[in-house]
Amino acid sequence: MLIHLIHEKRDALKEQNQQRGPHKDLITSLLSIRDNDVGKQEEIATAKAFEEALTWEDLTKMRYTWRVANEIMRINTPVPLSFRRSKQDVEYGGFIIPKGWQVLLFASMTHMDDSIFQNPTMFDPTRFEKHASPPPFSYVAFGSGPRMCPGIEFAKMETLAMVHRLVTRFSWVLLKKDESFKRVPMPKFDQGLLARVSLLKETMVSNEA
Repeated sequence: MLIHLIHEKRDALKEQNQQRGPHKDLITSLLSIRDNDVGKQEEIATAKAFEEALTWEDLTKMRYTWRVANEIMRINTPVPLSFRRSKQDVEYGGFIIPKGWQVLLFASMTHMDDSIFQNPTMFDPTRFEKHASPPPFSYVAFGSGPRMCPGIEFAKMETLAMVHRLVTRFSWVLLKKDESFKRVPMPKFDQGLLARVSLLKETMVSNEA
């Protein structure tokens, strides 16, 4: 992923001190987790002619990419707040929520709950593998149950297609790799997480896309 940056990160990862703490930037974390899956997007792109559209079959091969997208949405939920109205009196946590009261659902309270997602501040797409998928109603980036977003499959196609184009046609370089951030309540980088994005050379794009 991210041709030039990946080579740089891979070399740095080999030299990294094994005793160093677990806090790493996103690209290094991805390389540490599943280096072999980085080539999946390149493999799909190489098999296509320049400007040839992606097919449904191509999208179904991007399983790890979708896990990455889910982990991003767990940490930074697209719709962090939603409202519902209680249909009956409900007892929760020792409190009574009367019938007719409006209830505010704050997704991050669930997504960052370490009793559901171990080490919730760590970026780990393997949480969404089949054998380790979260319990029902704990991951609500698209809602859940009968009120789940009807556009989830369309959003999935859009996300996978966009990521494919971004990582096969552009190189990305973080301008400040150790930038700090805070949660207010969603993650907010102190300087906006600036990056330099460059279009790959046309000959390289033709071969890979």
